[in-house]
This record gives sequence, C-alpha cells and structure tokens, in this order.
Amino acid sequence: MLRLVARRARAQWPLLAALLAVAVVGPTLLGICALLLTRTAEQALETAASRTTSDQIDVTAYTVTVRGEDARSVADDTRAVLTSALAPFATTTAARASSVMRSFPDAGAPAVAYLSGVEDLPARTQLAEGRLPRAGAVPAESVVLESTARRLGLKAGSRVRLGRELTDDPDEGIEVRVTGIVRALPGTGWERDPLAATGHDPAYRDGRSAQPVHAYGPFIVDLADLLGGGSVLDRLEITAHPDLSAPDVRDLDTVTQAVLGADRRLGRTLGDRVRIQRVASLLPSTLLAGHEQQRVTTAAVLAVAAIGLVLTATALALAGRLSAGVRGDETVLLSALGVGRGQLAGAALIEAGVLAVLATAVAIPASSALHAGLTQLPPMDGAGLATPFAVNAAQVLSVAGGALALAAVLVVPSLRTPAAGVRGRRELLARSGADLLLVALAAVGWWQLRDQPAGSGSPIDAVRVLAPALLLIAGSAVTLRLVWPALRGVERLAVRARGFMVPLAAFEAARRPQAVAAGLLIGLGCAAATYGIGFDATWQRSQQDQADLAVGTDLALTLTAPPAAGQGGRVGAAVGGEVSPATDRGVAVGQWLGGAGDPPRLIAMDTTRAEALLRGRLNDGRTWNDVGAALAPPERAAGVPVPAGAALSLVGKATGGTPLTVTPRLLLQDVTGLRTPCTGAPIPLDGKAHRLPDCATAEGLRLVAVSLPFAIATGNVGTGYSNFLDELPAGDSRVAVTLTVAGTGTGTGTETGAGTGTEAGAETDAGTGAGRGSAEPSWTATSAGPSPGQLGRPAVALTGTSAGTALKMTTTVALKGPPDAARTLVATAFPAPGPVPVAVSARFAAEAGARRGSQLDLTVGLARVQVGVAEVLPAVPSAPNAAAVLADFDVLSRALAVSGDFDVPVDAWWVGRPVRADVADLRLGGVTTRASETARLTGGPLRAGLPAVLRLLVPAAVLLMLAGIVLHVTFDLRARAVEVARLRGLGMTRREIRTVLLGQHVGILLPLLAAGAVVGALATRLVAPLLVRADTGAAPVPEVLPVWPWAAEAVLLVGLLAGCALAVSAVVVVQARRADAAYLRVAS
Repeated sequence: MLRLVARRARAQWPLLAALLAVAVVGPTLLGICALLLTRTAEQALETAASRTTSDQIDVTAYTVTVRGEDARSVADDTRAVLTSALAPFATTTAARASSVMRSFPDAGAPAVAYLSGVEDLPARTQLAEGRLPRAGAVPAESVVLESTARRLGLKAGSRVRLGRELTDDPDEGIEVRVTGIVRALPGTGWERDPLAATGHDPAYRDGRSAQPVHAYGPFIVDLADLLGGGSVLDRLEITAHPDLSAPDVRDLDTVTQAVLGADRRLGRTLGDRVRIQRVASLLPSTLLAGHEQQRVTTAAVLAVAAIGLVLTATALALAGRLSAGVRGDETVLLSALGVGRGQLAGAALIEAGVLAVLATAVAIPASSALHAGLTQLPPMDGAGLATPFAVNAAQVLSVAGGALALAAVLVVPSLRTPAAGVRGRRELLARSGADLLLVALAAVGWWQLRDQPAGSGSPIDAVRVLAPALLLIAGSAVTLRLVWPALRGVERLAVRARGFMVPLAAFEAARRPQAVAAGLLIGLGCAAATYGIGFDATWQRSQQDQADLAVGTDLALTLTAPPAAGQGGRVGAAVGGEVSPATDRGVAVGQWLGGAGDPPRLIAMDTTRAEALLRGRLNDGRTWNDVGAALAPPERAAGVPVPAGAALSLVGKATGGTPLTVTPRLLLQDVTGLRTPCTGAPIPLDGKAHRLPDCATAEGLRLVAVSLPFAIATGNVGTGYSNFLDELPAGDSRVAVTLTVAGTGTGTGTETGAGTGTEAGAETDAGTGAGRGSAEPSWTATSAGPSPGQLGRPAVALTGTSAGTALKMTTTVALKGPPDAARTLVATAFPAPGPVPVAVSARFAAEAGARRGSQLDLTVGLARVQVGVAEVLPAVPSAPNAAAVLADFDVLSRALAVSGDFDVPVDAWWVGRPVRADVADLRLGGVTTRASETARLTGGPLRAGLPAVLRLLVPAAVLLMLAGIVLHVTFDLRARAVEVARLRGLGMTRREIRTVLLGQHVGILLPLLAAGAVVGALATRLVAPLLVRADTGAAPVPEVLPVWPWAAEAVLLVGLLAGCALAVSAVVVVQARRADAAYLRVAS
C-alpha cells in the first residue's frame, strides 16, 4: 500500500498540495493562539506588573504606640518582614515616624507639639532657609515648616524647648535646635502627618482636654535621632517598594502569597512591643486582578481559535468529499482488483498522517512568524508585547494535535461507500437530524452564556469558548437549507428570459445537487468574517463606554490630601476646561452599610454643568443636563467677597457671669465652587477685637458660612488637665458676635435676619432703606444639632461699612442642658436646603428599595444628611458597579454646613473638556483620563491579545472560503468536462460556456454570502454582547450594545464577492479551455 500511496501522490500532487494548504490554516491559527496564551500571556503579566504605579505595589506597615526603648528594634524588624515578603525582588524602604504630643510651654498659650522623623527628607521637602538636620548632634537638630516658623517666630539657629510627653509615663522635656526651614512638597506623603503638614492647628483636639488647644509641628529631626532618642512613637510607618522593572511571573505569584501573609508574620514578630500593627498593600489585589483579566482574554482567544478550527474542518471535509469523488473510479477499480476496505482505509490513514506531519511542519514556523509579526503591530506593540520569532512546547503540541484531528476529517469521506435509494434517504434524514442537533446545541450554549454567573473561576470557560462557533455553524447549516428554495425561485423567473444562457445557468444552479456542495463553507466563512468585524466593533464600543463611566468625566485628579483654598484655580490654569470639586467616598444609608467591602458610594459634583462634566451612557433618551437640572440648587450662594490677604477680625460679648469662648470656623468658596474651612483659635467673648488666622490665601474667595460653637471658658488645658466644672451653671447668656471682613465695605448696610432653622425674613437697615427685595445676599442663622434648642432666637445681620463688611450674629445660649449639646450657631449665605435631591443607580434602587420620591438618610462622615430620590440612573459616573448616589456638590455642602459640619468632603477634581494635560506637574494626586482608561482597556498588556487575534479571524475565514471555492469549482468542472465538450459540439462558443458557468456559480455565491452575512449579524446581536466582560470578569457596566459597522461590513462583503467571482472566473477560464475535441471524442 505504501507503493500505491506514493504513486498516487506523484500523480495527484496538485490535489494533495491543495489539501495541505487548507490543512495548514487551522493548525497555524491554533499555534498563534497557543503562543498568545502562553508566552505572550506571561509577558503580559510581567509587563503589566512593570507598569504599575507605586500606590499599586507598595507594601506599608503601620505600627501604633511604640515605647521609646523599642523604637529602633521595631523599625528594624518591620523592615525585615517587609523585605522578606517581597523577596526575590530588590526592595527599597522608607520610614516616617511621629512622636506622641508633648506640652509646649514656649507657645505662650495652651499648646502641644511633636517630633517627626522622615527618611529621604530632601525628596519630600524644599529647603527655604538654613540646612537639613544631621544625626547625632546635641541638642538634636531640627527643621520646621514655614507656617510653624512664621507663627512661632523661628529661624535657623533658634532653640526650642518641648515639654514632657502627654502619656501615662512621660519622660523629661527635650530641646531641639532649628537648623532650617522647609516647605512640604505635595504628593510626598505629608497627608499622613498628624497635622497634614499645615504646621499649626489652632483648635487641635486629642480627647485629653475639654477645650481645643494649639498644636505645632512637626519638628523634623533625623530619623535615627528620633528612633534612638527615647521618645514614645505615636505612629511608625515603613513603606517597602519592590523593583518590578523586570519581573518573572512565578516570582510575582510567590510575592502575592507572601504579602497576603505578611500581616500575621509582623504580628508574631513584634509581639507586645507595639499596641497595634497592620500591613496594607494593593499588590496582591493588583496581581490577582491581572490574572482575572487574563482569564477573560484567554476565553475570548480560545473562542476565536474554535471558530478557526471549525472553519478548517469544514474546508477539509469539503476537500475530502471532492477528492473522494474524483477518486471514485479509482476506488472501484482497486476493489475489482481485490483490494479490501481495510487496505483502502490503511492507505487513507497513511496519506492523512503524512499530510498531518507536513501541515505540522509548515504550521509551526508559520505560526511563530505570524505571531512575531502580530506583536509588532498595534495594539500589541504599544502594550509592550513585541517578541521575536520563537517556538515553545505548548505551541508544538497544539499544532500537532490540531493537525492530526483535522487530518482525521479527510479519512472519513474516503471510507464511505456511495449510497442510493433508501440509504440516500437515510443520509438526508441523518443530515437533517444533525442540523437540528446543531441548532439545539447552539440554543443551549446561548442560554447558558446568557445566564452564566460572572466570574466562574475556571481558567477555561467551555461555554464562552464553544458557544460562538456552535451558533455560527448552526446558523450556516439552517440558512443553507433556505438556499435551495431561493434558487428554485430564481429558476422559475429565469425561464421567462430570452436566450439560452440565463435559463441554463439557473437550471444548473437549482437542479444539480453538487452545485452547493461548498455552501456550508461559504456561508460559515462569510458568517465568521462578518462576526469577527462585528464582535471587534462591539468590544471596542463597550470598552469605550466602560472607560467613560469608570472615569465619570474627561479628567479626574484624585487628591492625596484635602484641597487648599484657591487650588481649583491652579487646576484650571493647568488643564483648562470646566473644573469642579468632586466627592467620591463610601457612605452609610440609614443602618445599611452595603456588602462586604462594597459600601454605597456618594458622588457629588457641580451638576449645573453636568453636560460638560459628566460622561457615561444614559437610557430613555435622557441627557446629563436633564439629570443635573433635577439636582442643582435654585441659585448660587453669593456670600461675602474676601479679597486675598484681607484681615478678618471677630469681637464678641456675652451677658451673665459665666465666661464663654467661641472657636470660629469660616467656610470659604473659591471660583470653582470649592468650599474650604478656616478655623480660628478659641476666643473669649470679652468685647475685644481678635484677629483671625490668615484665611484669605487666594483670589476670588467668598465667605458663605460661619460656625460659632460656644463653650464655657475653662482652666489650663495644655497638658491634658482640665478643671472643667462638675455641673454646668444655670441660666442663659445673650451673646453677640461680629465678624468683620476688612476692605469689602460699601459705606451702606443691609441686614437680613433668620429664626432657628428657617429664614425669618429681612430687616431694613436705617442706612440704606433696602428691604426684602434687596440684591444683597440673604443670610440664614440656625442652631446646629444635637439639641439645637440650646440656642434661642439665632439671628444674623449683614452690614456694609467703610471699615469692611460686618456679619453680626446673635443668639441666647442656654448654659444648662444635655452635656452633648452642640451650642453651635451657624450662619449661612443660603437657606437650609431641606432634603438633598439625588440620583441613585439602578443597583442602589434595587438593594435599598428606593424609587423616585423616596426619602433616605445618608451618613457623610459624622453628619446625617437627608436626601430625596429625584432620578434613577442605570449607573452613576465613576461608580459603575456600585450602589451609588449622585448629588450636587453645592447642595450637599449646604446641607453639611447647616448641620455645623464645614469639613466638606472633597476627594478629587473633575475636569470636563480639558485643553491641556499638565495637571500631573502639580503633584496633587493621581490623574486618570477617559483617553488613558480607554487605552488601558483596549490596548493594555492584559487586553491586547483579543483585538489582535480578531485580526486573524477575518483573513483566515476569507482564505479558507476562497480555497474551498476554488477546490469546489475545479472539481465540479472536471466532473462536467464531457458535458462542456458536448455544449461545444452543439455550437456554443467558449465565451458563452464561460458566461453560463460563471453565472451559475456567481448566482449560487450571492445567496450564500447573503445568508452568511445574516448569520454573522445574528451572532453579533445575540452572542457578542454576552462575550464581552469587564476587566474584573464581571458583566460590563453599562450594558453592552451590539455594533454592526455597516461601512466595514459592506467593504468586506463587496470584497468577498469580488474575490470569489475572480477566483471562479480564473478556474472557469482554465477549465473551459480543456473542453476541446479530445473531450468530444471521449464523449462520443
């Protein structure tokens, strides 16, 4: 049989070459996918790890309350635990520590101060005067912040005496010598300083005193001096940064597990030397999220590979049937000569095995070369995944296995015996049953795909891999059944045509069973190609939609520290566009705290500019302006202008014999709507004018609210001691406090008054005659809770004079009452807002049982805010997967201010339509843009494999389809050579014969291509949205919309039709030339 196989191979080498060409395509595609899922996948994880930011991979150990004698050993042991957890990566560590508060008698008022030590101080500060401290000096050398030096009158060379520690076992006081003055650089961790690098807090509370005290610091000494100086450390923080510039995926997996267990190891190591210890890091979650993204990409790549294998198997099955038909007479002759079925099967197996070996030998280098070329193209080159030509074991095994499996497809047709009569009917029934089975499997696959839970946890999701291929082949098989009725209809119409060629071509197309032998391959190839383009467009659109909603705006600057007044102007100058402060944090809704680690989120921004700021797809034809109009305040708060550098003073009087103090807090608003508090020191109500801190630090500020918490004056509070009265005195005290903003007076005055909690109306000032209709801003006075009844008849009056604008606030303070009563007068340039209108996400509405008109209570920080649901949205910008609430920043801050909470939560700056991207230079925090998020989702290292492999599906489908058409037409015309010769003998010219044959095959191609396009569109509509997943493996938000790119699909279909017509024409021309007298003599 080997001799027979060899001779047949020499005689039929063109046929075997065609079979080999078809057999190579599938294994080549499988080899590329194997390389993508092994070599490229590991490289993608490593590249993604190397591109992570410090915040994502740093490991920080926090320790609280460390005794002085243990400080150095605790620091050393903590470093050892962190570096061992990050081994084998090279690691750098940075430590910062702060001592407990010490009394500070040199301040001249009840005050405290503290020491700090910071490693790498030159990188975290800018030296303004003097030099940095050196270790080992006596007394210890220190630098201070500019604000601290200015308030205490310090300069280089000054000596400062710090008192005893405010602990149960205090040590002696210490002295430090100031060697320099520094500025804290933004973005270098100063937000974790006890005073957040402000240098001074005039109303610091640590729970040791009944009254707030002044706090100064830090006095920054060398870290070695702090650790070895015997001071009790209030906090010690050590951050380890691994070098992931060239990671290995196995080392990354090792580090992930080590960091997850670092907290327990640190606890065992430190023991009772510290009160609290904790290790925190985003490194494990970052790396695990990378694996999850890769799992999603793996399923999609395998789904493309499955489609390619089905296409190749279909093409080989067609080629096998055609070759078996060509060899039919040869098989009959061999059987007549005594060759048995087993020998024929052996010959077929040998031939298929040789083809499989040759296909493997060609596919391995071809897949390596194509993979290397693919990685040099976008998006893989931009993702850092470019690789040279290489071969690995997984690729070789995949190619060999695929080639053998596909070669088996060639063997089956050669083993069949021609069927006729009843057996032919059985074959038709079997084929119909196979079609029904395919439809049933496709339906089950789609159903499971639709109802599949997000994140199955399996490395390979069989449903997601096989469902697209099943739907495509089932749809192609069903539509192929509809082609015959269409061709019969064309035949009936063609009978009416004049001439001979059109009816003959229609008759041949409609009546010959072999006319649509390649129908399944043509329909499936067209369906796969159109589906590939549609799926890619759907996936790209979904990633864009996800990026829009995830960022929520065009540019988001996430702050690492509370913003300062005027910061919005700096952001606006850096990027241009529409700038708004934004809130993005977890809240409690009544008693509901959300799921584990997934609290409800509050998003707030300026909704009066919603269309310019917010991004994300809405439903029901709504726009963001429609949503913003339902949430925005009726009018902006005017407030009192506060020029930059303006002096602010306060004078207060109180009746009765009990001395009272007030700690004023001002709420200032800048041009971007940012509201920042400015807190003064406790001021006695003694009728004297007291200068407030420098609050007017930026241009364009306006005073929009004032908080006056009244308290009974107490004794010494500087060292944690208080002689606070055992019982509050009885009686009431009528107080009057006037806040003056210099440089803003008009020489006239207008007053407005308010009752408790509501605006009572306006009073007419004798100096102006203006009343309720005045254009001057209207102010409201309220009493903040708890126990707002402790303040009686609160009122506020605004008067403009030549000395400045005076805000006069009066109330009656009830001295006896609940011990937790606030006794806080709040004056605002706006009325109490009532329930804050909000829009909630669909998930929030479902989990909280909320709907339009629902009233809810949110806990924002420590304040309770009542909200009313005005809109229900599919999702809230920047919180796509969360149970989220969207509110107007202005209205939210009003509700907080009226309750006495001036710490307006500001977590980010949102910028709409930016014209520049220089905000990173401000070093205020992390910057995320819609464009960068879209690029990460569509072209990041862990995501680039899918769009890359989709680029291979379309050409592979086109090549297999064209190859199948060429084989089919060639064998069909060979089988009809005698028929063609007879037509020549009847007088038809070669041109007429070519026209008939070309018309016949093109007439068959048109409905098949149309049917394939319909199947591709159906798959894009039904399957593509179900295959798209977010980078976490969950269902994407917003919902995926199927996209059918008409232009690209039209170009593809026109190209397919033109290519198929060209291929058919070439074959027809070649074969028609052979219809000469020789064929005619054979026929006769």
